[in-house]
This record gives sequence, structure tokens and C-alpha cells, in this order.
Amino acid sequence: MSPKEFINNVVKSIDCLVASYSKGKEGPTYLGYELDNIGLTLLQREKVLALVKLAVGEATHNIICGIEGAVSLGGSQQSYKLIDETGNELTGELGELLYKKLENSAYMNQG
Repeated sequence: MSPKEFINNVVKSIDCLVASYSKGKEGPTYLGYELDNIGLTLLQREKVLALVKLAVGEATHNIICGIEGAVSLGGSQQSYKLIDETGNELTGELGELLYKKLENSAYMNQG
């Protein structure tokens, strides 16, 4: 797997998670269930989901950057190596790839 493929899969996972949240009580998540219980209008719900998507994207980016040693994870800053099962090292450019992917998508263009 290449770093780009890995990041594409990470973004797909984020999208699937947010889609699960948007299903409300019909979905498999507690957050989705709670969204149905707080009585939001459709516009408010869309805005909340957009903020959730942004938060999940930013949190994921922070964790990826922490793995690569660009920021600290829990107060400890060091570099880790992420290697796939065939021995390909994925770390080194993941944070930058994810940032570009999020920057060019709806994550950071919610306005």
C-alpha cells in the first residue's frame, strides 16, 4: 500500500463514520442517536454534522502528525514508523497528504 492509498482509506473511513452519525437513531452510533434527541432543525443538524466532520478530520490529522513526530501525542513527541503487512513504510508524508486531502474537500470548505 502506498501512503496516498492509506490516506485515501483514512478519509473514506471518516466519511463512513460521519455518514453513520447522520443516520440518527437508525444508525449504529450513540452520537447519531443523540443527534435525534436534541431537537435540531434540518439546517442546524446539517451544520452540526459539518462541524463533527471537521472535528473528526482535524483530530485524525493531529493523530497522524503525532505518529510522524510533527506534534506531541499525550505530551510525548517522538516519531513512529507505520509499516504495512508487506513491509512498506507509510510514514513520512502522511500528515501532509491528509492535510491536502482535507483542505481540498468539504472538510475545510464548509463556510
